Amino acid sequence: MHDARIVITGSGAITSVGRNAPDACAAIHAGISRPRRVAHYQVLDEETQDLVALTGHPIQGYTEGFTHQGRWLRLARGCLDDMRARGQLQGTQETTYWRETGLISVTNYPDTGWLEPGMEESAGSMAAKLRDALRLPIDDEKLQTLSMGHAGVANAFERGAQELRHGRLQRVLIVAADSLLAPGVLEQLGAQRRLKFEGQPVGLTPGEAGVCLLLELESSARKRNAPPQARLAGVATAQEENHRESGSTTTGTGLAKCIHQVLDLLPEPASFGGDIYADLNGEEWRAREWGYASVRIEQRMKAPEVHVPCAHVGDTGAASGALGICMALHALARGHARAGHALVLSSSERGQVGSVCLGAP
Repeated sequence: MHDARIVITGSGAITSVGRNAPDACAAIHAGISRPRRVAHYQVLDEETQDLVALTGHPIQGYTEGFTHQGRWLRLARGCLDDMRARGQLQGTQETTYWRETGLISVTNYPDTGWLEPGMEESAGSMAAKLRDALRLPIDDEKLQTLSMGHAGVANAFERGAQELRHGRLQRVLIVAADSLLAPGVLEQLGAQRRLKFEGQPVGLTPGEAGVCLLLELESSARKRNAPPQARLAGVATAQEENHRESGSTTTGTGLAKCIHQVLDLLPEPASFGGDIYADLNGEEWRAREWGYASVRIEQRMKAPEVHVPCAHVGDTGAASGALGICMALHALARGHARAGHALVLSSSERGQVGSVCLGAP
């Protein structure tokens, strides 16, 4: 999917290493990390039979006391406050602006413990809840919620690009938030033996983040003198049949397919030597998927540099793809990128995969 007229004109973020997008991206690029003990969750070291505190990446002083939907809304509002504070989002009184704007909220799967027990059906209403909480004048038909974990943002970009290309909207606000530190989420991850700790060296370290991005028609951005941070060079999504929860060994076919599709849209599709932002998190199945996908795209790669944000802020779940995009924007805008394009790759444990390619503005 491709439209050279689509640009990103706004970004906001809140993470464990920064309360705004510039600070968070700069800290991650600099290798800064702030892991802390998670007071409300302990894990059993099977070798010593001792209970040990789990290490995670909470946003200290911000998400304590919030659980379930409240924690999601807290993170979502935090990144939107950042975007608004830096003048990249219009006020609610600008009714014409909001009448031409859609809102897509990105969450984790409904049954992963971030919702109150028995409230899984309310996951689809998170866009409306966020709209109402912020009093944004956006009509119901312009709201969407995507609950598919890591790959949700790539799917949101794909849907947003369709809305813009068909002229139904002038801009789309994408808000991704997630916390793998919520008690219900940690219980599920622990039961599935997916957490990393001293007695279990292979696994993920939980984190949390809220990230928002404003996708806009270039003509609309030009009319309101909004400088683009990057242009959308391409986005592709697919389904990996042999995903983690299928019980089969992943082959990286779906992810490789997405990468091939977006590379075909570049001016020099034969080789890619830019930056890749991957959602590798320490789990074996992700490493295996990336390894197999790398073999399938090897002929098209020209020594790209792979960045792993999870190494510094933990696994941020449904917000991970948006965080990768935010980091790519930061590098492209400041001239830190190795080339004029960056790839952001995402894989969900239930098989949804996606690739977003960004170009310099």
